Amino acid sequence: MKNQNYSEIGIGKYSWSYIIKWLIIIMIIYALFGWLLVSHPFAFYTVRGSSLNYSRIFYLHGLTVGFAGITGLMVSQAFNLSPNIKKIIFYLTIACVLIGLTGGAINRSMEHKITLWYQILSMFSLDIILLSLVIGFLILKNQLLKRTKAYWIAFLASVSALIAGLFGDLVGFILDFGNWPGICGWYANKIGYTLSEWQDALLRTHSDMMVVSVLSLLIAIANYRFGSNLIGKAKIIRNFGEWLLIIGIILTLIIYIVSGLGGSSVQIPHLFTEKGFFEPRGQSVAGVDLGDFVIGVFTFTGAILITGASSFGKRNPDHKLTKTETYTIRGIFMAMVCIFLAVGGLGFLEEYRADLYNSDVATTPLGNYGFIFRLLHVDVCLLLFPAMILLMLLAERSLKTKANRIFQIILRIGIVITFIGALIFMLVNYHSFGPGTWILALGIIILLCGIIYYLIHDQQKLRK
Repeated sequence: MKNQNYSEIGIGKYSWSYIIKWLIIIMIIYALFGWLLVSHPFAFYTVRGSSLNYSRIFYLHGLTVGFAGITGLMVSQAFNLSPNIKKIIFYLTIACVLIGLTGGAINRSMEHKITLWYQILSMFSLDIILLSLVIGFLILKNQLLKRTKAYWIAFLASVSALIAGLFGDLVGFILDFGNWPGICGWYANKIGYTLSEWQDALLRTHSDMMVVSVLSLLIAIANYRFGSNLIGKAKIIRNFGEWLLIIGIILTLIIYIVSGLGGSSVQIPHLFTEKGFFEPRGQSVAGVDLGDFVIGVFTFTGAILITGASSFGKRNPDHKLTKTETYTIRGIFMAMVCIFLAVGGLGFLEEYRADLYNSDVATTPLGNYGFIFRLLHVDVCLLLFPAMILLMLLAERSLKTKANRIFQIILRIGIVITFIGALIFMLVNYHSFGPGTWILALGIIILLCGIIYYLIHDQQKLRK
């Protein structure tokens, strides 16, 4: 089931991986200058209780759209979709990154329509990439692959990402045009919302679905590349993890589509509330969001079981992983464990005790910790760590064994230190320039050193 023959599409004599390498360099420069010029650009809110900062949102979209595009390109290559699909995705990935970054650099508000619509072109490019992935999986001729759960994970995650992208387009349309030509306001009223309330529901649906869908695509690649030929208990664990992930994607898709389009009467309920096991949204002080519960219990747990079994499980003696492949999948497993502990573990705790941690209520005693978690669980665990997983997958196909081992060690150290710094921020000291700041900064610096090491030692120079 494992496919190592990545086709070398590209521009002239330069392979796609060589082009992507330079796009990553541009993205790193963009991110670093953003921290200096935009000031903490990943934070959607400047302080607790403040409104969304669109300048930072547009800056962040410049990175995330490109990241999602490169992920789509990796999926098309790893699953060996048709040549035409891969070419479409390759060229649109370049557009995603370049237009997204330049648009994010100049687009500061909803008021400047030229810069706004220029950056929106990158989002439309991502929509076509995701649509191309869905079509590519549907027309795939490899019938053996189509009978595997790895195929269905990748296909369903592509569908989920496409729908999330379309929801994001709808949010952008409402933000830019308001109730023109009247259809959106009419529909919002029909389902029991004002237009702004429906926009908020769609935004929550878009962001949660897109993050989980892209992460699931990365796990789909890892599953397909490193999860085959397991035997014994490892095979059983991997199969169970695959089913959990498939169920998680489907349930998440249903929950968020209903939440986004179904109206005020069918919003995502809470579990384990102070009033009982199940309560409608708004009827309890605390409780775990059903969508988050499904993501944590099914999607994240499935991903950990898949990557854990692939990392340490027994295999058919004739199909053992190489050292490079082993280094890579174990790095992905460790990153997933950190994501699960912070987002699933600490996130469930803060939702379960929202009476203490809810940052939207000024009187909650631990609301400042809840606010920091609100920012860092996205910035670190759901954006930075998946980006490191993407780099691990890119490095696996281009670095020599020794270089890949060093790269993976650097990234693992950086991920653990960054994770510890984020936990200190979330649990011990939420103040800027406290211990969490310095540990978090050290972890990010180590990750940056690992990225630079990868870029220097990348072996994919020219197309063969």
